[in-house]
Amino acid sequence: VCEHLHLPVQSGDDTVLRRMGRQYTVEHYLERLAAIRAAVPAISISTDVIVGFCGETRAQFESTLRLLETVRYDQVFAAAYSPRPGTPATKLADDVPADEKRARLNELLALQEGIGLERNRAWVGRDVEVLVDTVVAPRSHDHEEGTAAGPGQSLSGRTRGNKLVHLRGGPELLGTFVNVRVDHAGPYALRGSATAS
Repeated sequence: VCEHLHLPVQSGDDTVLRRMGRQYTVEHYLERLAAIRAAVPAISISTDVIVGFCGETRAQFESTLRLLETVRYDQVFAAAYSPRPGTPATKLADDVPADEKRARLNELLALQEGIGLERNRAWVGRDVEVLVDTVVAPRSHDHEEGTAAGPGQSLSGRTRGNKLVHLRGGPELLGTFVNVRVDHAGPYALRGSATAS
């Protein structure tokens, strides 16, 4: 079993969670998360968050920001609320203005980008095992995080903690485990060079 868990929280406010029909509180969520981290100390945690859910106030949104600061997720998948046909939420007023939803989403993503960068920097200088699964097609607009310098093609893969790692090498590495020395961290991915096993 790999050391990664996707544990959706959706909101950091109990009132919003009840309105969403969730069967847990923030306290319950944090208790479970603490037990998981105690059992698997190096586990990486990702989550889902919805901003601008029906009736969400600024204070309730700020509770979600505080939760991100407390938990320090490795990765957050966030979206602004939009009604989905057939869901109970369609009976609620979608009363958070679209521009406010966008602003909240951008604020949350900016906060998480800093947290992700901090968490990823802890990997610089370490050797990690990577399951190489992708040949990355060259793109003219690649930024530094998404490219790896050196001979061979740009490849990527995942660590046991589901960290995305970019490296250089030949297509024969696809589907294999490669030891990689991490030399760069960005908010969303690591970059490194293959080392001798």
